[in-house]
Amino acid sequence: MTIDEVMDECKLFYFAGQETTASLLVWMMILLSKHQEWQSRAREEVLNVFRNKSLDLDGLNHLYVVTMIIHEVLRLYPPAVGLPRRINRDITVRGRTLPSGTEVRVPVMLLHYDEETWGADVKEFKPKRFSGGVSKAVKNQVTYLPFVKYIS
Repeated sequence: MTIDEVMDECKLFYFAGQETTASLLVWMMILLSKHQEWQSRAREEVLNVFRNKSLDLDGLNHLYVVTMIIHEVLRLYPPAVGLPRRINRDITVRGRTLPSGTEVRVPVMLLHYDEETWGADVKEFKPKRFSGGVSKAVKNQVTYLPFVKYIS
């Protein structure tokens, strides 16, 4: 890569990260204002974990309620609604062969709103679904894609 290409990639990471983080925070504020019981639980957890000390990585790792809330916000409102991919070798999916070089789009929103994976309450804000972690919430399926990276 040339130095200009490296600089362009750094700018992309910066702006993409800023946009996705801003989107997450806005949706989190909206949902917590609508679901004040979760807002209270998060506030109580933060106050209990950090009492008289400043924010640190160890304390952030102990914010289980806040983590459940973040996962649920990202499930309902992911920063990217589709994930483009280019197939690099011939594959067969459900009896159909897709040749190398085919471009497909994984519909993140359809995965995050799939009733078979998430249940009949799929459209509801329900952070508790992540109480056992991501793998238990999705029944060990790869159907939760809160942040996606474009790879061609």
